[in-house]
Amino acid sequence: MKLVYKILSAILFLCVTVEFYSQGCSTCRAQIINSSKDDFTVGNGLNTGILFLMAIPYIILLCTVLWILYNSYKSFKVKS
Repeated sequence: MKLVYKILSAILFLCVTVEFYSQGCSTCRAQIINSSKDDFTVGNGLNTGILFLMAIPYIILLCTVLWILYNSYKSFKVKS
């Protein structure tokens, strides 16, 4: 019975998240369409924002891994 609940919750999760992902694209598309053809500042701003949003999780992950490694090194050094 637990397997049925897991499968149903996974299907529900996938169906619900599709709606959430499609909401942000219309805003970006509208900004690009409304900008002039010669002015690329809007596109550059969107690209910078996307790169910023992509970089933050990797920085958090790197800091977490370094913190775990430091704590394991510190506890290994105390035991020796």
